[in-house]
Amino acid sequence: MKRWIGLLGSWALFVLALGLAAFTIAGESINMSDERRLDRVAAIDKMIAERTGSKASALRDTATQKTARVNVLQAKLQDVAKQTDDVPDTGQTILVSTAENKLYVRRNGQTVFEAVCSTGKGTTLAVDGKTIVFDTPIGKLHIISKDENPQWVPPDWHYVEEARKNGMRVVRLDPGQSIDSRTGQPAAAKPDQGVWSWLNGGSNSNTNNPVLKVRGDTIVEVSNGVERELEPGKTIVAGDAIIVPPVNTKQRHYDKVLGKFRLEMGNGYGIHGTDEPDKLGQSVSHGCVRLGDADIEKLYSIANVGDTVIIY
Repeated sequence: MKRWIGLLGSWALFVLALGLAAFTIAGESINMSDERRLDRVAAIDKMIAERTGSKASALRDTATQKTARVNVLQAKLQDVAKQTDDVPDTGQTILVSTAENKLYVRRNGQTVFEAVCSTGKGTTLAVDGKTIVFDTPIGKLHIISKDENPQWVPPDWHYVEEARKNGMRVVRLDPGQSIDSRTGQPAAAKPDQGVWSWLNGGSNSNTNNPVLKVRGDTIVEVSNGVERELEPGKTIVAGDAIIVPPVNTKQRHYDKVLGKFRLEMGNGYGIHGTDEPDKLGQSVSHGCVRLGDADIEKLYSIANVGDTVIIY
């Protein structure tokens, strides 16, 4: 009997020891879990702090950018206002809401015309150390001229913007220059036949490539002595480069991009038609106010040189 009691006592001690061991292990596990949880909390706190700091920094950067943007727009508006100071007021007012992308004509206290339009997209482009803001200028302007079938003469930034969209280079073609139409590089001088050809071991394949040249008011491609005029109003691509033609050439003048009518407000800003009617109602222009064909025709018929334009 004593032997059985001793056995039971040993088992009891063994079970108790196992329980204590399990409790200890569980405690350590809990401690480890707690530590991991604390580590995660610390990591999350750090992330929050970093994001908060980044957000604050981003807000500061955004505020700085907005201030710079407002300054640029104010400077542009002052330039336009100077051009229209001497234009008489007609008593008719054209209102443009950039928030709604709507245009209204007010006369004698009544709205006599309204239409959906497109205004500046608000993006920026850095060119030659300057930042261009594609916004419709806010303020009071005037209609200074009216044009039918206007042509668009793209500024230099247009070619820069197109090149960057497509990961290409920009190359300017000036009178007297030649550009290899297959590579976009300056064309190698073609040596005269005879001794030069013999010394070079025959003709160089690169010198036989077609080249782009300015001929008066147009751009031609010269291949084997034959000249071919490039299509007017079309982007010229040579290899991996977009070519910028001189302003007075046909290739720099685009038809139908501005629709059939334009009301000029000065400094390159105008109210005109569009070749992208599906984008009306959106802020997508480079600063001008775009209207559909029927709306610009109607506005053109009732607008007068000197009409006040208030953009807000």
